[in-house]
Amino acid sequence: MVMNMEQNEDTIVRLSSVSFQYEGKPVLEGIDFSLHRGDFVGIVGPNGSGKSTLMKLILGLLTPTEGTVELFGKPLSSFRDWSKIGYVAQQAAHGTGGFPATVKEVVSSGLVGKLGLFRRFRAEHHAKVAEVIRRVGLEAKAEERIGNLSGGQLQRVFIARALVSEPELLVLDEPTVGVDQDSIEQFYELLRSLKEEKGMTMMIISHDVGVMTQWVNKVACLQRRLHFHGSPDDFAHNQDRILQSMYGEGIRLLAHSH
Repeated sequence: MVMNMEQNEDTIVRLSSVSFQYEGKPVLEGIDFSLHRGDFVGIVGPNGSGKSTLMKLILGLLTPTEGTVELFGKPLSSFRDWSKIGYVAQQAAHGTGGFPATVKEVVSSGLVGKLGLFRRFRAEHHAKVAEVIRRVGLEAKAEERIGNLSGGQLQRVFIARALVSEPELLVLDEPTVGVDQDSIEQFYELLRSLKEEKGMTMMIISHDVGVMTQWVNKVACLQRRLHFHGSPDDFAHNQDRILQSMYGEGIRLLAHSH
């Protein structure tokens, strides 16, 4: 598949010939990848395929061994406006059972990076916190301690925390791990509404190809190299070839009903 890598004002992320090594071992090779304003892109691949490394390169947590990364039209080395990017970490909601914070307090902490550690919240900041809590459907739980919430509710708390600073790009790393199926459906409905109503650009890393491809508008298949980057329909029509390219012969995608 030929990808149009032409830079324009709608290009949020651009990777050009990016490679990365850990202690001399290749993890990513020759990655050309672009994310445009309004895209909802799903990054899929097996364990060890380089998905988390790709995400860390985009978040500025790693520097490419070769190639360049650009964010919002600026080279990674000179990009400073990190409030434009919201991030929900892998298993962010796990291990919080004993943490004595309320939903409102956790969401409010998402403004610290934008306002500074010692800036006092004004009325508009409290209003913004209340709005994003309402937006993720947790208005009735605002004063609840997060240790009392379900896994699906916790994920919504951390999405609200990422949204409260009004980012232009939302990055989610395996956000549905350990979440029940009903909550996963609600989770993707929330993401779709954010895309449709706010025009938000999103990138999600997931192992669950079957579920995730029902919701995104672009799919990127990663196994050290980028084996596919296109629409879910194109992926569905070419999945046998793509999976053989990633894994070798004799691999098929199995659908699991829940």
